[in-house]
Amino acid sequence: MSPLDMLIFLFFILVTIKAVSSCIDYWRDREEEAAVYSAPKIKRTTVIRTVTAGTVRPSSVRVTPIKRADIPAAATSVKFNNAQQILLKDKGAA
Repeated sequence: MSPLDMLIFLFFILVTIKAVSSCIDYWRDREEEAAVYSAPKIKRTTVIRTVTAGTVRPSSVRVTPIKRADIPAAATSVKFNNAQQILLKDKGAA
């Protein structure tokens, strides 16, 4: 390997290292700016009640399944017959 080849490889290595370090610095600055401009968290003053597993549903409440109004038809395979196809040459298009 000639000294010129080694210098070219060294140049590409240095350029790659510089690009990686610039990229890391750029995204680190973007994260710092985003942290400054992020909205402060709002403190909740309301009490959130959670439903426990032991909750009993009243007997007047019934769970009904959702019914679909339009049930799609099952897909069927379509068979093409070469005798039924009309070629463009027969119609005078070509």
